[in-house]
Amino acid sequence: MKVGGIDIVGVTDGFGKLVATDAYAGRLMPGTEDLPPPKGRGMEESDWEPHRSFLDDEGMLPIAVGGFLVRSADRLVLVDCGLGPLDVGTMRGGKLLTELAALGVEPADITDVVLTHLHIDHVGWTTQKGRVVFDRATYRCDRRDWEYFVGSDEGATRKLSPLQDRLETWDSSGPLLPGVDTMAAPGHTPGSTILVVSSGADRAMLLGDVVHCPVELMDDEWAGMADVDPDLALRTRTALVRELEGSDIPAAASHFPGLQFGRLLPGTGRRSWVFD
Repeated sequence: MKVGGIDIVGVTDGFGKLVATDAYAGRLMPGTEDLPPPKGRGMEESDWEPHRSFLDDEGMLPIAVGGFLVRSADRLVLVDCGLGPLDVGTMRGGKLLTELAALGVEPADITDVVLTHLHIDHVGWTTQKGRVVFDRATYRCDRRDWEYFVGSDEGATRKLSPLQDRLETWDSSGPLLPGVDTMAAPGHTPGSTILVVSSGADRAMLLGDVVHCPVELMDDEWAGMADVDPDLALRTRTALVRELEGSDIPAAASHFPGLQFGRLLPGTGRRSWVFD
């Protein structure tokens, strides 16, 4: 995706296949069983009948695992960095550094690593075995997510603590880097954030995990996936729909198939999603 003078490239770390009804019913992976119960549609087979195009031939929901490389004149920004070399049953990672190398990018080339939130499938390559992977980069995330995960979650603390000296946080919507602004989008996690990339009159949005599948933008009653606060997450998605519907703003989320951008189109009775 080209946004004025800025290029955005999806960078795959791996893939996942989910039983769609289980995923939206909260049966996603170990650790999600303690989250509040989800609310909405997506938990019954019949809910998916109008949305079969998002499922594969076996009726599974395929998801991408990875991040986005945002390249401007003076910065090389990695937005989210996948799962890392792990297999958690529903998702498998490990390819991100190879994919970056295929684009001519080495870890030392990255100037900034921006994390939309701090779930493991977005921070996997922040560190490996206690070593900071992108060792010349400044790491950035919302302060509320850092305070929520680091210290209270043993795995997140072990993974993210080595970043402490390289970390800068934000705590509200606003400018982050030239051409990149944060938009607070809480609910999935306390500090969940949408990134707005802009250049001249052009804009695009990187949605993190505010949505996992475009159907969540098409159906107002659809449940979210693995949300810390389902009610707040629904309000956030509703506001996002108002922002995107009919705007022609391209958007991509970290689990959309192929990390593809698309647009939310208005329609009589039901919105539609069209991949670019």
